Amino acid sequence: MESFDQSLKYLLQHRPEAFLQFGLGDPTILVIGPLPSDLPARGRDIDGSYLIVRNGARTVAHLEFHRRHQGSDELAIDIAEAQIRLYRRERLPVLSQVWDLYGDADEPVVTERGLRFGASLETSASQAIFQRINLRALGWEELLSQAPLPLWPLVTLTRDGAHREVVREACGRIEAKRELSSGERADYLAVLWFVAEAEDVPTRLLKMYISEERLMASELYQSIFARGEAKGETTGEIRIQAETVIRILSRRLGVLEPAVREWIRRSSDRERLGTWYDMALVADDAEAAQRLVETIRKAQHP
Repeated sequence: MESFDQSLKYLLQHRPEAFLQFGLGDPTILVIGPLPSDLPARGRDIDGSYLIVRNGARTVAHLEFHRRHQGSDELAIDIAEAQIRLYRRERLPVLSQVWDLYGDADEPVVTERGLRFGASLETSASQAIFQRINLRALGWEELLSQAPLPLWPLVTLTRDGAHREVVREACGRIEAKRELSSGERADYLAVLWFVAEAEDVPTRLLKMYISEERLMASELYQSIFARGEAKGETTGEIRIQAETVIRILSRRLGVLEPAVREWIRRSSDRERLGTWYDMALVADDAEAAQRLVETIRKAQHP
C-alpha cells in the first residue's frame, strides 16, 4: 500500500489543478503553488495544500485522500484541524476537498459534506465542511471521457474499473497522448500499475499491457523501486541482527524465554537492536548474557 499512497501523492503534487478543477467543475481554477503540508503540532502531513485563484480571489485549497482504514470521526478531526491551522498560517479562506477512494457507487460523485463530531447530551456537534469526490460513483468510461488526463490512472478505483479490459483501454489512451513526453506517459502508466495492483488486478494481466521496460522509463517507478530495495535491505539487516542476538543468548544461557525471543524479533528500533547486538557479541558468559536479557526486559517494561 505504500506504493499506492506514493502514486496518489505523485499525481496530486504534479497536477493538483486536475483534482481541483474536476471536483469543483471549474476549468478556470489556477494553482499558484504549493503551501507547506506539515502540521507539526500533530506530527503529520496533510496530503496537499495549495494557493489557488478561484473566481478572481485567492484561496487555500486543502486536499485529502480518504482511505479504507480511516473512520469518519478521525477524518472530521483531521479536516477541522487542518482548516484552522491553514487559515491561521495563511489568513485566507480554506476550501477542503476529500477524495473518497472507496465510497458507495450509489451515492453522488460530488457532494458537500459536514462531518459532525464532539456532540454530547449537553452540547451541539461541531462540523468540518468539505467537498467530497466519490470515485466509486463513476463508471470507468465516464472517468476516461470526463476527467482530465492526470486522473486517468485512477480508473481502476471506479465502480467497474478493476478489470483487464479497462487497464488495456487506459494504457492505450495514455500512450496515444503524444503531447506528453515519453517520461510523463511512463509516469502515468506507473501510477495506473500501482493503483490497479492495489485493486487486486493480477500482476500477470498488468504485464500484458505495461512492460517492465516501460515502467523503468518512469522516474516515479524508479523512485518507488529504489525505496523498496533500500527498505528490503534494512529489514534484512534487522532480521539478521535479531536472530544473532537470540542465538548467542540461547547458547550462553542454555534456554531463552519465548517472550524474550519475541521481544527481540519484534523490535523495530534499529538503534536499540544495534545496542543489543553489540552487547551480545561481547557477552562471553552466562552472567553477561543475563544482563542483556534484563536490558531487553526493561525496554519492554520500563
